[in-house]
Amino acid sequence: MATSNPRTATWREWLGLAVLTLPLLMSATDMTVLFLALPSIAADLAPSSTQLLWILHVASFLQVGVVLTMGWLGPRMGHRRLLTAGVTVYGVSSLVAAFSVDPLMLIATRAVMGMAAASLLPSITSLLRVMFTDTRQFSAAIAVVMSSFSAGMAIGPPLGGALLEYFSWGSVFLINVPVAVLLLLFTPLLPRVDGVRAQRLDLLGVAFSVLAVIAVIFGLQELADDMASGSEAPMWPYLVCVAAGLALGALFVRRQLRAPEPLLDLRLFSTPAFSVSLVAMLLMLLGVGGSDMLLAQYLQAVEGMSPGRAGLLLIAPALGSIVGGLLPTVLNRWARPGFVMGVALLVAGAGAVAMVWFVGEGTLPGIVVAAVVIQLAIGPLFTLSYNLIIASAPMRKAGSAAAMGDVAGGFGNALSLAFLGSLAAVVYRRLLDDADLGAVPAGAVESAGESVGGATAVARTLPGPIATELLEAARSAFTTAVQTGYGFTAAVLVPVGLVVLWALRRVRLENLGGDGEPEAADGTPGPGAPDPADGASGSLEKDTDATVSGCDDEGAGEREPQGA
Repeated sequence: MATSNPRTATWREWLGLAVLTLPLLMSATDMTVLFLALPSIAADLAPSSTQLLWILHVASFLQVGVVLTMGWLGPRMGHRRLLTAGVTVYGVSSLVAAFSVDPLMLIATRAVMGMAAASLLPSITSLLRVMFTDTRQFSAAIAVVMSSFSAGMAIGPPLGGALLEYFSWGSVFLINVPVAVLLLLFTPLLPRVDGVRAQRLDLLGVAFSVLAVIAVIFGLQELADDMASGSEAPMWPYLVCVAAGLALGALFVRRQLRAPEPLLDLRLFSTPAFSVSLVAMLLMLLGVGGSDMLLAQYLQAVEGMSPGRAGLLLIAPALGSIVGGLLPTVLNRWARPGFVMGVALLVAGAGAVAMVWFVGEGTLPGIVVAAVVIQLAIGPLFTLSYNLIIASAPMRKAGSAAAMGDVAGGFGNALSLAFLGSLAAVVYRRLLDDADLGAVPAGAVESAGESVGGATAVARTLPGPIATELLEAARSAFTTAVQTGYGFTAAVLVPVGLVVLWALRRVRLENLGGDGEPEAADGTPGPGAPDPADGASGSLEKDTDATVSGCDDEGAGEREPQGA
């Protein structure tokens, strides 16, 4: 992303950066705020267990499936227009979700929220590439934006707990409305990037990408759910679903290789800075995405905390996440990004190992400290991964590169929720079945095996000593299940950290010229650089395909960007 004459950002760009943190903060909070709201939703709308999973996951599914299309659409529609449209739809659908009267209505509105959220990150990162042409300022801007994303994921549980202490579950969706309105009011501070002419959207490619992602995640989730519940139903339909998704994915890749204007430029994967960062993002979220859900349930079901108190306890990890997201702005001055990312993954893995110990001992201070360490460590990975992903791509493909980061993150998070949730459920059910509960009726044990929350509900219907026996067995089983989940987290993060340390050991942010390879000593592009003649140059040179305006007047103050 080097340029011989970078522009220095003014107060307008920095104020615009503050505006761009709002949509990511809003959407990231929604990813985790439901963890504490699910019991209230279940009590009010009485969804089935499958419907409850769809309420939790459907937004992520649709976001991952549609984000590549949004990355393609941004440069054609105009990034500010796409962001405005996405935020508007997100706010309206959040308002409708808050007043859902049945599970299907809530699932449908969550699906719309997911599709709207797919437009946010590609638009934001593309706007940042135009607003901050200086390498160091761009890195700082990415750190601020991605720390808002990390903070949103971290503050979801405590915010949800605080709201549920005084209001109904609909309040966790209503908080999105004022954020959306505030962002729309300050949209004129953002630069207007006019859309460029392009070939018609490849609708068949869009269909392949959406159906491939949804089929794979749906099949794996339902397969894991059946295994966790001990269902004797045949599993081949879900295996066929996964296979069909993989086949559609292969067709999508083949189509992209032949398309003149692909939704996904597969040449980006030939650069280590892009591909390694992308895989690290996916695996990191696979390891930690579902752990927050397990911790929120543990604090309520095992430690007996109210949602409000559990939320207060999780404020410290939330603050750790914010600090971690901002650390790269300081660390980049003396350490290469690969070193920071690798060490951060190893530290997070150590935090997960500590969590296994402290959960087993029931030591709340230790649990909080371990949670803070994990969140503090993964913060730099969010920031630096997206920084490398975007800086490795030509400016005009920044939205598509960010979309791929969104796909990797969303895919990893969705798989983590499904896998860790199912893994914990399998361990919990088997330990509860193996427990010596001779005095507890068999029907009560079977009902309690559905979830630790279900065990609490069943215990209320039993006599005192029998209820205590069932609760102690359920809490012990769930404690082991949480330990197993964090053990999996450590098993993923540690080897990924070692791979990142080795694979990105030579990459420097200041030497990424939009081609994903370090530049040679004389300033020429590295060996992985595409030919500038094919339009994929990553330097911030003048591009006649788009114009940018720093004001909201559609006809005044236009200037050509440093790149598009």
